[in-house]
Amino acid sequence: MAYNTTQGIVLRRIDYRDNDRILSLLTPKRGRVDVTARGCRKVKSPLLSACELFTMGEYITYQGKGHETLTSFALGDSFFPLRNDVTRLSHGAVMLAAAEAAAQKEEPAEHLYILLARSLSRLAYGEYDNSAVTAAFLLHISVIEGFKPRLNHCVACGRQMGEESAFLDAEMGGIRCGACKGNAPGTMYVTAGQLSWLRQVLVQGIDKTPPIDSPPLDTLLAYVQHHIDRKLPRIIW
Repeated sequence: MAYNTTQGIVLRRIDYRDNDRILSLLTPKRGRVDVTARGCRKVKSPLLSACELFTMGEYITYQGKGHETLTSFALGDSFFPLRNDVTRLSHGAVMLAAAEAAAQKEEPAEHLYILLARSLSRLAYGEYDNSAVTAAFLLHISVIEGFKPRLNHCVACGRQMGEESAFLDAEMGGIRCGACKGNAPGTMYVTAGQLSWLRQVLVQGIDKTPPIDSPPLDTLLAYVQHHIDRKLPRIIW
């Protein structure tokens, strides 16, 4: 029996009994952790704010013989602006679902935790295009999880691709040139500008990459869903 202290972000919550909730937290050192928050749904509960989606903070839990139980909490950020905008909220929901699918129990997830925290902050407080933030998040989660798309050479013929349009093949894990597109199922068109943007985001991050009018969000949603084998929430425009 022991107390554990960890930073965490609420990925999912499930109402349990009359006033409890079961939370799935993303933590840097322990990956996904499921904890029970007893009485948190009571209006005067000190744990009320700890049990909302997107909430980030310090969670202190007690590991007994049964469920790990939340005992106290210190708020870091609630990313509150997400709750006032249904579009940004839906983008945030995509991030939480993708992070939950990627995180494993009791396996360190420091890079994933940092990526999610920074992406939620950009979405809530930044002046970035929502689609760009979510697309960049999905691209970087593909790196962390080991299915980063190959964006410099055609996966079929090996030809080096320059400033030109291409087709992203989720099954092959990279782009195809126009000549090799053929009838391969699941290929998605990527403009030359989108391909250049993806390459820059991979190398230098979204903060240092010039914005584009149409980030390839739908393409990356389809690509990531293929690799995590899970349907992500729908974006509300």
